[in-house]
Amino acid sequence: MSDNREDETSPADGLTSDRAAAIAAAAFPALTPVRADYLGEGCDSVAFVVNDALVFRFPKRDDVAEQLLREVHLLPHVARHVPLPIPVYSHVGQPSRLFPRPFGAYPMLAGTPAIHFEPAVLPRDTIARALAGILSGLHAWDRDDAVQRLIPSTDVDALIKEVRTDALDDFDLVAGEAPGRPLEDWHAYISDPPAATDGAEPVVVHGDLAAEHVLFDGATRTVTGVIDWSEIALADAAMDFAGVFHWGGQELMNAVLQLYTGAAATPGTLLRARYLAACRGVCDVGFGIDMKRPEYVRSGVRALELCTR
Repeated sequence: MSDNREDETSPADGLTSDRAAAIAAAAFPALTPVRADYLGEGCDSVAFVVNDALVFRFPKRDDVAEQLLREVHLLPHVARHVPLPIPVYSHVGQPSRLFPRPFGAYPMLAGTPAIHFEPAVLPRDTIARALAGILSGLHAWDRDDAVQRLIPSTDVDALIKEVRTDALDDFDLVAGEAPGRPLEDWHAYISDPPAATDGAEPVVVHGDLAAEHVLFDGATRTVTGVIDWSEIALADAAMDFAGVFHWGGQELMNAVLQLYTGAAATPGTLLRARYLAACRGVCDVGFGIDMKRPEYVRSGVRALELCTR
């Protein structure tokens, strides 16, 4: 059983633990009696652990429900390309009077999202080996097969413009959380995006491979899985390397590249990755404030420190 749950109730869509249990029981009578415990929440979904065995994800919007159904289809194929456990859905619920969107559940993976650990206590070589294995496997996926599997494409140049705008809009929030830091330098860095991709070959990417989506077991000191594949895409590998920069800066990136067997880590890709990670840092500060999640505020400030040097 994982130890990554939180003792809270989510306000999203009025989803309490009791209501989540009722939805699960109505959709899957074989699970009764159902007990649901709040696990966590992001901008897109809220999750509960059911009967200490299954993670139920409830999308907050229709577009997120579409992403979840894509994951249901794709993740069995992804599992063959990465060396770590990932969610593979065992239950898919249909819209009903109890919940208006499709939702799904997968067997709970061991470990805790690594964002809950201070980076200094994590074994860098272990983390780097795990990340390099994931990225090497994904980035080697045959593109024709990926297209046939209906993996969508993401335009990273458009993404950079979007995250730049979001980061500049939210930047004032950083000042209140990072007193004494070089805010003018951080703002100048975010204001000046890197060059376009110039035809970089797309690869299959996780799309959001930051610390909150990598599970770590504190007892065994091992990486135990990778979650939240809603951003999986054919795209510039900068989307994945951004997660590495966001987590551990150039030092972790260097450790990963020593073990990475792909060909996507070009200088231009790494520049874009660093930039995306810094912008993501600003957005994490805003998310952490909005959701009362201090670990995201700390992670966002740390990413800005690491990526704007």
